[in-house]
Amino acid sequence: MMKTKKLTAFKITARSLRYLLMGVFALFFIFPYFYMLTRSLMSLSEVNSASFLLFPSQLHFENYKVVIDYLPYLRNTLIVVVINGFFIPVTGAMIAFPFARYSFKGKKIMFALLMGTVMLPGSVTTIPLYVLYSKLGLLDRLASQWVGAFFGGSAMQIFLIVQFMRGVPKELDNAAYLDGANKFVVFTRIMLPLCFNILVYTSIGVVLAKWNDFTGPLVYLRSKQNYTMAVAFYYEFSQNGVNALFVNYKMAMTTFMTIVPLLLFFIFQKTMIGGIKVGGLKN
Repeated sequence: MMKTKKLTAFKITARSLRYLLMGVFALFFIFPYFYMLTRSLMSLSEVNSASFLLFPSQLHFENYKVVIDYLPYLRNTLIVVVINGFFIPVTGAMIAFPFARYSFKGKKIMFALLMGTVMLPGSVTTIPLYVLYSKLGLLDRLASQWVGAFFGGSAMQIFLIVQFMRGVPKELDNAAYLDGANKFVVFTRIMLPLCFNILVYTSIGVVLAKWNDFTGPLVYLRSKQNYTMAVAFYYEFSQNGVNALFVNYKMAMTTFMTIVPLLLFFIFQKTMIGGIKVGGLKN
């Protein structure tokens, strides 16, 4: 009896310490966002005050009017995000389908070469891509930010889709072929619906990457009308920018930039955290 009570007390203590530790970590990670949010609602004098202020004396929601000035850049960003977020999972699935479901000469070598590109850092391909885009006339064009969406995205994204497709029972393909279906029907009617989870997961990752992408637009875009939100934000609020002193506006824009990632997380959190299964069917 005493042993059971000691064991129960130990479990309660361990659970309490675990929740306490989780709460401390949660506060640690939430505080920067809370600090950014409160400073976005401060006046210019408060946000530039020498003393540390955590809460504004009065809420200045008019600071968020600065977002209106960025609507043209928001349009450019949404074009890049939507095209990449839709076509990268689709074309990635098209590339992954033969690797996952069929055998052909050179398959292992081709897949090994594909996966070998994972080891290449992005900086290595920047100059070759810049020269290629220059030859194709894509420099300073918004198309330079989405033309790659029609070629399957990154090797790791294709690998994840391949692994997911390998978990789909091949009996489904054979049954479809017996009913007179061709490879296109099997891909569109069977494989794509069963791979919905991994396609959504890939799409979310692409959307977040392109929404926050700074290096790509900075390298390939020169004209102000072609800027995405990240590049326009940098030029306007950097040390030499015209709005460098307006820290409250800067915090308002930063808060606005977090809205899309937050919405995606709250809507698709089950898919992003625990909804991915390496297999097309649930047991």
